[in-house]
Amino acid sequence: MPPVIWINGPFGVGKTHTAHALHARWPGSFVFDPEELGYTLGRLTPPQAGHADFQEHPLWVPFVVEALTEAARLAADPIIVPMTLSDSARFTATMGGLRKNGLDIRHFTLLAPPEVVRFRLRRRFEGKDSWAGRQVENRLRALAAPQFGQHLNTLGRSVDELAEDIAAAVGLPTVPPGEAN
Repeated sequence: MPPVIWINGPFGVGKTHTAHALHARWPGSFVFDPEELGYTLGRLTPPQAGHADFQEHPLWVPFVVEALTEAARLAADPIIVPMTLSDSARFTATMGGLRKNGLDIRHFTLLAPPEVVRFRLRRRFEGKDSWAGRQVENRLRALAAPQFGQHLNTLGRSVDELAEDIAAAVGLPTVPPGEAN
């Protein structure tokens, strides 16, 4: 099975942009977004279930583990996963389940100072009072823990530079942007 590149970090730090920059450099790679599974669970669950964060849904971790495992079985090339996963127990359960299923997980956490993350959130029209805006400090604090390493500082770095750093760390050859897929 191909490697799975999990790009973690707080909301607004640049995970999805970095994932797509990486995807543009790896022929045949695939971006797998567990957020879509969370939205699906939200649509399939009555509102009174009370899951403000879809990751709290008891089916989210097993849903992600099984869906990503199946995607990896079908894929010939790397799978790139942009997803915030800052709860230690949920992280351990997700990564442990994926590894137990034989997946080669390469995990990277993008970090930036809180004011930079807030600025990036405002650029996508999410202010400090938005759900993502209220999460900034707690997510950054949690994700700074060694469990969430390999840490990459995004301050002053473009998504292209971050994509190149991840590609080099994984050891997979890349092609120039726009020539891959």
